[in-house]
Amino acid sequence: MHWTQQDYDEFVEYMKTLADGKYKEFSDSLVPTEKNSLGIRIPVLRQIAKEISKGNYTDFLECKKGNYREEIMLEGIVMTLIKCDYPQMLEYIKSFVPKITSWEICDIVSFKGIKKYPDEFFADIEYFIYNENSWIVRFGFGCLLEFYLSDKYIDKVLEYVNSVNSDFYYVQMMQGWLVATAAAKCRDKTMEFLQNNNLNAVTQNMAVRKIRESNRISKEDKEFVKTLKK
Repeated sequence: MHWTQQDYDEFVEYMKTLADGKYKEFSDSLVPTEKNSLGIRIPVLRQIAKEISKGNYTDFLECKKGNYREEIMLEGIVMTLIKCDYPQMLEYIKSFVPKITSWEICDIVSFKGIKKYPDEFFADIEYFIYNENSWIVRFGFGCLLEFYLSDKYIDKVLEYVNSVNSDFYYVQMMQGWLVATAAAKCRDKTMEFLQNNNLNAVTQNMAVRKIRESNRISKEDKEFVKTLKK
């Protein structure tokens, strides 16, 4: 199938028929920064994206998109499904991240292809975590959380966390989540980091809270991190 702009516009009208009013209400309540949604469940979007990725996805990506959250997520999910080399994947990622307007879009769209090129993407991570756009910063830290919490990368990952002092709640939350997950996967270095870092109070306390909520952390460590709140 070849996608024209008219095809895409008609496709959006079709998407509206898939809307679930109750799900929209629920989803919007979780995404206070962005209410422009249709109310389509994520598994439905993933299935649509899978079908689009099997066809002429290039024409689809070139169509002008609207501002519904589902349109942005769908475009991103299609990009994640395209089999390509690293330079092309990086191009897709860089074209997608400026469209992020909520934690939902940021977290739903995961470029699993990074697993094939871990060193290459890690070499480019500063483009994201030092970006002027806070949503792109969140995306970068989300990638560090998902793909780089291992002995090979943990020292540099924690160094990156320590180097970004953001006042944007959704960056702070991702950094806290990252540190809490690192505490389960790379315990010793993360516990040392929690005792000596430049994190602001919101981020540090978010990490402490998530560690205490984790099922992968020992009772002793949960008690210890209570003393590290700022």
